[in-house]
Amino acid sequence: MNRDEPIAFGGSSWVTVGVALRTRLGPGEPPRRAIQALLRSVGTALSVHFEGRAAARLDAERATASVTLRIPEPEGSTKVCELSVTLLADELTEDEELVVVPRIRAEVYRRKDDVDWLASDASADVDQLAAEIEDVLSAVSP
Repeated sequence: MNRDEPIAFGGSSWVTVGVALRTRLGPGEPPRRAIQALLRSVGTALSVHFEGRAAARLDAERATASVTLRIPEPEGSTKVCELSVTLLADELTEDEELVVVPRIRAEVYRRKDDVDWLASDASADVDQLAAEIEDVLSAVSP
């Protein structure tokens, strides 16, 4: 392997999904408050979806909901799947409707003997998780 070549790593991805969340702002309501309300809804939807396996953590400052799944593997390692959904404001319409677009970040790696290992074979896992989260987000309503 040439030291100057980048290492191929298929275990990480981020995507802005084709789901737009819309919420109408109340009189004088700042967009930040509406985004935080949407974030709580996203967090609840993720926790329900991963019930018993993981609970969503919310970061109101960054408008991000995160989930970490740990899946034991037969050879003694644990597949770790870290997912985050960040809500990005896209548009504020003339009639005070806020359009928010979620960005999904998914990363998969293996943990064995207290060491995190690249999971270059995890591209399919990352794609599957991103698609699964997009479906969850499609059901979120403000």
